[in-house]
Amino acid sequence: MPNITKYDAEQWVKYVATGEFHYKDVLGLRKILTVETDNKLRKIMHDLCHSKEPTCESVGRKDGIYRPIQELVKPLDFSGVNTNNRCPVKLPFDLTKYVRIDYDNTIVFTGAKDSGKSGILYRTAKLNIGIMNIIILSNMEGGKSRIKRRFEAMGVDLATEKRIQIFPVYENYHDYIREGNTLYIVDYIDVPEGDEFFRIAGLVKKIDQKIQGRNSVAVVGLQKPVGSDFAYGGQQTQKVTSLYVAVDISKLKIVSYKEPSDEMKEKNVNPRNMQWTFQYDEEGTQFLNILPWMGE
Repeated sequence: MPNITKYDAEQWVKYVATGEFHYKDVLGLRKILTVETDNKLRKIMHDLCHSKEPTCESVGRKDGIYRPIQELVKPLDFSGVNTNNRCPVKLPFDLTKYVRIDYDNTIVFTGAKDSGKSGILYRTAKLNIGIMNIIILSNMEGGKSRIKRRFEAMGVDLATEKRIQIFPVYENYHDYIREGNTLYIVDYIDVPEGDEFFRIAGLVKKIDQKIQGRNSVAVVGLQKPVGSDFAYGGQQTQKVTSLYVAVDISKLKIVSYKEPSDEMKEKNVNPRNMQWTFQYDEEGTQFLNILPWMGE
């Protein structure tokens, strides 16, 4: 049985723990704890929480759950920030004509089933080849053959196009955001099992937090009920987004945004609730007959 020390536990909390954890997981001891060492570890955790400079705190939601206390971050330095530095990202439906997108912004396309949501995400990738690095985090719906076929419909051969990388990812999407000058496309965050829709907003927030300072952009696909402006998870899913777009079959709508484009500012036009009708081809990646739509 290893000798459990306060120092070792503190180092684990500081440098290994990445979020909420159960005290029995400290130092990987869960499977070998005895009654005596369990009590000792509980005492250590109590001391770490109540020292002059605590390392962690009890979450309080459930006995034995803790989270690390983050060290103070350095204040932001704005001396080198160029407010005119335009992010070159391109979006389908020419959306950047209406809404300004900066680096480190998060965009959400929330779509009903068979509305063309994934096609819009793939089209976004196609538009940005040669502009930004492109990483797609895919839940692999339909398999590799279908994904390859849909890109071929846009004239992109994924076997030879090295500027697009696709990773099979089903959870913890933010773990894969590590590069700068990159367009991250999440296709798409699936609805959690049961009734835990509230988790979706938190997943989007983690993605947004991870791209900060990387000169990157995240475009996230979410599912929504037919006719609703908001994804499963409700209005909280738009909280951190710079552009939030709802897609129904044959219709697209700007639900919310942070800042209009310069062109819209000059014309004193508010892009919120702007809508378009459209059609798409068999592979769902070519959008045709795009027309402004005025209606309820």
